[in-house]
Amino acid sequence: MWRIDGDKPLRLAAAKLPTEATLEAYLEQDPSLLGERLLVIGRQLKTPHGKFIDLLAMDIEGNLHVLELKRDKTPRDVVAQVLDYGSWVTNLQREQVIDIANDHLGEAPFEAAFVECFGTSVPDELNADLKLVVVATDLDESSERIVRYLSGTFGVPINVVFFAYLEDEGRRYLARTWLVSEELEGEATSYGNKKKGKRAEWNGRDWFVSFGDAGGGRSWKDARRYGFVSAGGGAWYSRTLRDLPEGTNQRMHPRGGLRRNRRNDRSGATLRPGSCDCRRSRGAVGHSASDGDLHAWWPE
Repeated sequence: MWRIDGDKPLRLAAAKLPTEATLEAYLEQDPSLLGERLLVIGRQLKTPHGKFIDLLAMDIEGNLHVLELKRDKTPRDVVAQVLDYGSWVTNLQREQVIDIANDHLGEAPFEAAFVECFGTSVPDELNADLKLVVVATDLDESSERIVRYLSGTFGVPINVVFFAYLEDEGRRYLARTWLVSEELEGEATSYGNKKKGKRAEWNGRDWFVSFGDAGGGRSWKDARRYGFVSAGGGAWYSRTLRDLPEGTNQRMHPRGGLRRNRRNDRSGATLRPGSCDCRRSRGAVGHSASDGDLHAWWPE
């Protein structure tokens, strides 16, 4: 990292990070230091095997990220340890993930913390995919080679992030670099296959639409009778429904949300966009068809 001092670049000298516990605290306070918005749902999380995961985080899609700091471990030990943690975390069920999050978050319920962090509701599917991240200031060449081999050859979702700590006239900086680039991460170069997560591949057409039958609002009974799916109650809900491309195949469920149908169940209706006809739906859809916060889809 360089500072432009007048007309000359001045390289900043690397300094020693006070402690890796300090770096752990920084990551818990602002996990976006890793380059994407994350919600920390566990710190020093004890596993059934008596080990402790430094940080467990979740992204907007509900996928989990195991963050393990190198600390005083040998490089090979920290790589082996994060793989061990991954073998346990990958099998956590939705209810277990939520319990872990609630234990860590304390007074703030997990669902509320997720909405505050990402501005959207919790996905129906949690822990579908997993990322393993070793956080270090340095790593030996042999361990780097092992990580590249696991990621590039077998598609193991493991990577190393390096943080450099710099000081400049009383100011302190963190600089971040990744061992495996985003373009190469998860690619199985030797065997010609991409890393496959637990999710089935999506065909780009089929969706589950959760209707959100609430008292005094939309009526699930009317939706089934007249054949529509609608959204209201705020711009976020109607905007989500507008994301459905015309001609999609969907299956409805009477609760909130919108997600891809990865089982490719084609038994739903094919949709075309339409306006809310309040007379047909007995006023259950909304106040008026011109309301910007209302949107509806009708079957062909």
